[in-house]
Amino acid sequence: MKIILIVDVQQGFINDLTKHIPIEIDKHIKNFKYDLIVATRFINKADSLFQSELGFNAMTMLSQETKLVTVIKDISDIVLMKSTYSSITEDLAKLLEKNNVEEIYIAGLNTEASIMATALDLFDKGIKPKILSSLCMTQKGEEMHKNALNLLKSAIGSVNIL
Repeated sequence: MKIILIVDVQQGFINDLTKHIPIEIDKHIKNFKYDLIVATRFINKADSLFQSELGFNAMTMLSQETKLVTVIKDISDIVLMKSTYSSITEDLAKLLEKNNVEEIYIAGLNTEASIMATALDLFDKGIKPKILSSLCMTQKGEEMHKNALNLLKSAIGSVNIL
């Protein structure tokens, strides 16, 4: 089963540095055949370390910021909510195990956080994370994005950074 995981392409994570990502993901999806398109939505819980340790109080359950960008919502077969950096929720882990998934393609936001955490979790579970690097970005800029990709090359293998 060929799966693409679109991580946190939500209103609150779109800025001048990331606004091209939803369009590029949509173009990619139209040119490549996937059996399943899964998107995640980050929801910042009231008692989270995101709030207490990072002072990040946005992206709460009822905020408009948590909505997926429309094009991503429209192309997704499944949307999973999460309150962690990693996208490997219990539901997604069960889906991957049930279908004996050996590799998964990853696109979305933010490379140094959710993309990296998701890739490392997949790797730990014995599933090859294939990072679609041109379909990932961070709100913190190109340098942070490249640094994260370099760390991922070391952690999961450069053959898994596409």
